Amino acid sequence: MKLSGLEPQTLISFEMGNNAVTLICTYGKITFSCNRPIDDYTIGMILKSISAIDNSTSHEMEIICDFDEIQKYQKMGYVLVTYGRHGNKYRSTFNIPFSSDKALYNLTMAFFDELKNRNKIKKDFYWNGKDNDIIQLFSILKDLEDWKIKSVRNKEN
Repeated sequence: MKLSGLEPQTLISFEMGNNAVTLICTYGKITFSCNRPIDDYTIGMILKSISAIDNSTSHEMEIICDFDEIQKYQKMGYVLVTYGRHGNKYRSTFNIPFSSDKALYNLTMAFFDELKNRNKIKKDFYWNGKDNDIIQLFSILKDLEDWKIKSVRNKEN
């Protein structure tokens, strides 16, 4: 797929989405924003599409919980990075690998629940995507309702 306005190796950012969701893709990072609740299917579709292009993508999540709960998150496919006392609880940092279907499912449900409670979210994912990967992601997601290119920023020559 060839997109106008996208010159190889000159991309700064590629913004795509619809009225509810925005993905801003750059080399190294994708920012996922929702400004209103969406269904879990759509969240899962977006996350699985990113994973299909680069399954080394990950998301880092900080959770404050009881020590005994840390293992619960590990069983959900989350990888414990660090933990430390935080009052009478533990501040735990987890890496959520997009290579794990179990972790991706649980991340989808966590985002869905957070959206129900807060009505909007903004999350960063770290990936190794390049121009072709971003174009491929757009071509997969363009079938979602009203999905379009919002903006493309290239380096100035």
